[in-house]
Amino acid sequence: MFASLRCVQLSRNFKHRVVLPTCSQKRYFWEYVNMMFNKPDAERLKQLGPDRTCAEWVLRNGGAVVWSGGRRQTDYNSLPPEKAAVPKLVEIDGSGSSISHYGFSHLSGCTELKKIILHDNKYIDDRAMAGLEYGKSSLTHVQVSECPNVTDAGLKQLKVLDKLETLVLFKLLSVDNLDECKKFLKSHLSKCNIQ
Repeated sequence: MFASLRCVQLSRNFKHRVVLPTCSQKRYFWEYVNMMFNKPDAERLKQLGPDRTCAEWVLRNGGAVVWSGGRRQTDYNSLPPEKAAVPKLVEIDGSGSSISHYGFSHLSGCTELKKIILHDNKYIDDRAMAGLEYGKSSLTHVQVSECPNVTDAGLKQLKVLDKLETLVLFKLLSVDNLDECKKFLKSHLSKCNIQ
């Protein structure tokens, strides 16, 4: 549970050392916080249904959703009362948000979810790419861009999204060979327009 510690000598004249935690302890704390904000709640899912709980997850983490009928929502506090029915969720915009792989199981059961945009998000990584499989029954459009923790291996996991019609990929700093990834995906997703 405790991260390793390192000693730092402040000056040659001092015999005392200061013990500072390493970065892994800080990372562990923020990873835990992120997990708690993204983790699905089975009771809420049972009570409110997949579209409402998925929207709560996205909005709570700074993203936006689009409901069937075209209404875009960015404010968690403007969700309708829990007893009110919500329309079906058709789009998730996770741009600049803190959604992460911990929450992608929220996609399961969102039967009309067609589009997901994952742009400028440092929490999106290869585990999130694998988590998109939860939406494979309905997703037709996915964008992954400016997500510095997505690698070639993560992109290749998108091959399971067999209903994809559009896949937008750009500015992925940890992807070594984007052209090779596109070829690989095209060989598995022949009907998909990869941009």
